[in-house]
Amino acid sequence: MRRYVLAFSLVGVTFAALAQDAAALLMAEVSFNGGAFVPICTVPSGGMCVGSVSSGGLQLNMAAAQSNSPGTPTLAVLLSSAVSLMNTNASGTATAHVLIGDTGFLAPTGGVTMDSHIGGSVAVGDPLNTMSFFSSIDAGNGQNVSPGTFNTAAVTPNISAAGSYDATNSVVIPLVSTPYSMTENLTITLSAGSVMNYSSSTTVSPGTRLSPVPEPVSLLLVGTSLIGLGVSLRRKRAANAHRRMN
Repeated sequence: MRRYVLAFSLVGVTFAALAQDAAALLMAEVSFNGGAFVPICTVPSGGMCVGSVSSGGLQLNMAAAQSNSPGTPTLAVLLSSAVSLMNTNASGTATAHVLIGDTGFLAPTGGVTMDSHIGGSVAVGDPLNTMSFFSSIDAGNGQNVSPGTFNTAAVTPNISAAGSYDATNSVVIPLVSTPYSMTENLTITLSAGSVMNYSSSTTVSPGTRLSPVPEPVSLLLVGTSLIGLGVSLRRKRAANAHRRMN
């Protein structure tokens, strides 16, 4: 889980430098067991949305949600991560329906692919645990509208047993009008005592791909690893040169 926290810290530094539409809004909300949606957190686009909420035996601790609204010509991004979702009921299953969305995206718009990715780990599993996840774009720029005008097909990673999980899907979009909103849509059912976490990303970028590309979290981790490798190699060469001179 430490790598997800690190990645969100790096994303926060990157996005803080981007110009944002002051009217755009990032909101995370949840419905427990079919009840009304209640806010987890709400911030202007570009801010870090963090919060915790519990009801009906479920407790959700959101580590972060963020986007780069209004986007760039090459990338629109929506990210979210939960440190934990646990069912504290003594018996019976409970369901959390989570929506994370931002408005005011102005780019990219035409000939794009929306990639939807989720991964994480299950600390305490159960055969009755289930998850469904998909991403949406609403051409009407509605807050947390999902399903929307365009949607990825839902993925249903296996969260029945302890361990890690990972799933990705995508959809090609010929053209989307602006401004538009992006929303992540998760439905998670946990049995009594189950505990899990997740990290998700939704990206919109130009072009049609035959296979999914790494989400920004993975790209940042790979970039950081390569930087570290480069520093290590330079230090090794310098040490070897120093020994030859002596």
